[in-house]
Amino acid sequence: MKLSDYIAKFLSKITDAVFVGQGGNIIHVLDSLGKRKDIKVIPSQNEQGASIAADAYSRVGEKIGVTAATSGPGMINLMQGMACSFFDSIPTFHFSGAVVTNQLRKNKKIRQIGFQEMEVVDLVKPITKYAVLLKKKEDIRYELEKMLYFAKEGRPGPVLMDLPDDLQRAEIDPKKLKSFKIPKIKKKKFNFEKKFLELIQKSQRPLFVLGHGINLSKTKNEVKKILKKTGIPFVPSWATIDMFSYNDPLNAGTFGVAATRYGNFAVQNSDLLISLGCRLNTQITGSNIKSFAPNAKKIIVDIDNNEFQKKNGLKIDLKINLDLKDFFKKIVPKIKHKKDYSEWIRHFQKWKLKYPIIKSAYYNQSNRINSYVFMNKLSEKTGSKEILIPDASANLIWAMQSFQINGQKVFTALNHSPMGYSMPATIGAYLGDKSKNVICTIGDGSMQMNIQELATISHFKLPVKIFIINNDGYGLIKQTQDMWLNSRRVGVDAGSGLAMPNLQKISKAYDIETIEINNHNDLDEKLEYVLSLKKPILCDVKISEKQKVIPKLEFGRPIHDLSPRLNKSELISNMIRK
Repeated sequence: MKLSDYIAKFLSKITDAVFVGQGGNIIHVLDSLGKRKDIKVIPSQNEQGASIAADAYSRVGEKIGVTAATSGPGMINLMQGMACSFFDSIPTFHFSGAVVTNQLRKNKKIRQIGFQEMEVVDLVKPITKYAVLLKKKEDIRYELEKMLYFAKEGRPGPVLMDLPDDLQRAEIDPKKLKSFKIPKIKKKKFNFEKKFLELIQKSQRPLFVLGHGINLSKTKNEVKKILKKTGIPFVPSWATIDMFSYNDPLNAGTFGVAATRYGNFAVQNSDLLISLGCRLNTQITGSNIKSFAPNAKKIIVDIDNNEFQKKNGLKIDLKINLDLKDFFKKIVPKIKHKKDYSEWIRHFQKWKLKYPIIKSAYYNQSNRINSYVFMNKLSEKTGSKEILIPDASANLIWAMQSFQINGQKVFTALNHSPMGYSMPATIGAYLGDKSKNVICTIGDGSMQMNIQELATISHFKLPVKIFIINNDGYGLIKQTQDMWLNSRRVGVDAGSGLAMPNLQKISKAYDIETIEINNHNDLDEKLEYVLSLKKPILCDVKISEKQKVIPKLEFGRPIHDLSPRLNKSELISNMIRK
């Protein structure tokens, strides 16, 4: 049996789609994949698009996203999506073709022997859970099984195999291949229940922080149980914004550097913060970490013990190094008494009403679309049949601030957050779950990062919806330059050197229908039209180049003091002193 055929057979058990970039040193693997009827091969226009699509594919279903690319340039292009998977803990499989074994350099002082030869394993180690160069054909089963184990075990992530050309085409006997034995892991004995319950009992204003670990551990039902048994409200991280309705009475709102005032007031006024699988990075805490929830005791539950080491300046009162499944198994049965948090809940409900993200004046804007109105309207027109993938930068913040969840699935590459993620991600998301309507919202600047993948969407007639939030440049960077550089601008719009083409014309060149929305009068009608189509469409949503992210934290300030800043007396009036 040809070794590449063995790989293809193995992959058929974990996926039904492989996202590929073509190239001479991967042709045998691609040939083997192409011969199988149970795997769809999706060629990308750039390997970056393939790795992003694989990442999204893994996020929406039970199967694993897989890529295959050639050596050198092809491999380097894969790294963008691999980094997304690594930092968001998404299991993905990657194969890079390598030169033949005898052209691999042994002496590190020699830069290169074979054409496009590269030290792939060394290159990707920082962004993979496991990476290996296949050195012997007899190791193929062992290494594939080991890759699968590491991709899914503990905190998931991407894995990679570098495949020399001669080994891809080598003949093997599957019956003689050694297997990988899954190591036995001792269950942690950790008695935390007493202190956990004591801290809850003493608190008057507790909050659960819902992190991405809940998604990874598939413990949403367990979260529902603990919320019901305790009555404790919660703040979702951006990774769990789609877990509960915006209108859920226990939902205190999103929080962090660019979230909502009311969510931040809830966090800053809490006296107990229980973090469930959340990294609590500086996008959440702000750069002034000591000012984050300053009067709250802090309980952190995380599967990765290393996460406890990085909380510089954050005092942790109870560290629980467990998988969330094990945590809930131990603690939920122990919760017997439900406290009355009605007064605490009334506080953040009052803040919700007092500090809405979407102000009524936004709807009266006559010149171009207001981005907050657009995101809110999009949430009104969608529901449980839709997946929304916002892109990076201002586009992402507007979505997270104003898209009101009512059953939709929402995700993006939050922690790496490359511009241009969302459009190729629609490819993987649709192929991962064809029962859903897949929508991406993306800035005009971000669109050009992976615009070539419109060809893939068009060729396969994928019925995805692409909304370009078009402000004629890099809006958030302009806002940052205005704040820090007295509005000195470089490379953010046409006036400062950034080329901005007509994206509608480009879309038409790919044979994809386009439509433009430039005012609120026909926003509802055009949104409904776009969402009703069973084919791909690009919608150019014209917003003002002056549109800002509001509110947003200034560097060094505590998260309750967002800009535009409230006057001192109003700020103080929102802080509970007891």
